[in-house]
Amino acid sequence: MRFMKLNKKSVLGVLSALLVGGMVVVWAAHDAYALRVSLKRVTFEGSKRSEILTIINNTAEAETYRLEWLKVIMEDGSDSLTTLKDGETTDKVQWADDMIRFAPRRVTVPAGGSQQVRLLLRRPKDLQEGEYRSHMRILTEVPPKPFDKAADPNTPNIQLRVQPGISLPVFVRHGKLEAQAEITNAKLSKIETGLNASFRLSRTGNRSVYGDFDFVCNDGGEEKILRQLRGIAVYTETSYRDLSFDLELSDTTVANCNSVEIIYRADPDDTQYGGKVLAQATATQ
Repeated sequence: MRFMKLNKKSVLGVLSALLVGGMVVVWAAHDAYALRVSLKRVTFEGSKRSEILTIINNTAEAETYRLEWLKVIMEDGSDSLTTLKDGETTDKVQWADDMIRFAPRRVTVPAGGSQQVRLLLRRPKDLQEGEYRSHMRILTEVPPKPFDKAADPNTPNIQLRVQPGISLPVFVRHGKLEAQAEITNAKLSKIETGLNASFRLSRTGNRSVYGDFDFVCNDGGEEKILRQLRGIAVYTETSYRDLSFDLELSDTTVANCNSVEIIYRADPDDTQYGGKVLAQATATQ
């Protein structure tokens, strides 16, 4: 699952592109997780042909959600995803959405309620071996509100509304697929709040890798988990990602932590590699 966060820089960029008197709706994950879903990803493999995704409305009002497909790619080295525009194509990814039907495509969920969405796979008989992927976006429909008519008509008006949305990858895996991961160029550097760990996570094989990171310090003979990160992927269209994470430490721990063990484990729900250590390396200053 991927959240699109709204920060000061992105807000300023949006505002600079607005016309006077205009309104913009920004797709973002609400800080209070007003919109939640029951799955972080959907994977069809083996004999699996259907899945149930539950949309959860945590707000105090009924909300209407629209479901649609996105084509998203990951570039070499990048720590972010790029969404292709309508009509834009690439041969880097084998898309899954043509094989999957889902319903409903638009739902209204009462306050505090939930709604199930059923996904059905129709796998072609001549489907070639490989991993296929598309992203499903669930977007809150935010109706426009009129401007304050009492406002000075000569004063520029801008209305900024946040539109909570979630996207999650949907995979179809067919045939014998394998992947290997490796961590290289692992380094530690001191920062004001502790340490920064930077490294390259590489992938080989014909399927993606998806897993969790543990950053472990041997502090005076005692192992301490400094930070845990969940849901880091390297998709099939890229062979590596350059990653960097801050590790907040106390003054005492910083003095005793000259190296950090970086452990990358497959997601527990991965039917092929569930929980297995995919890559491990030591980062030193």
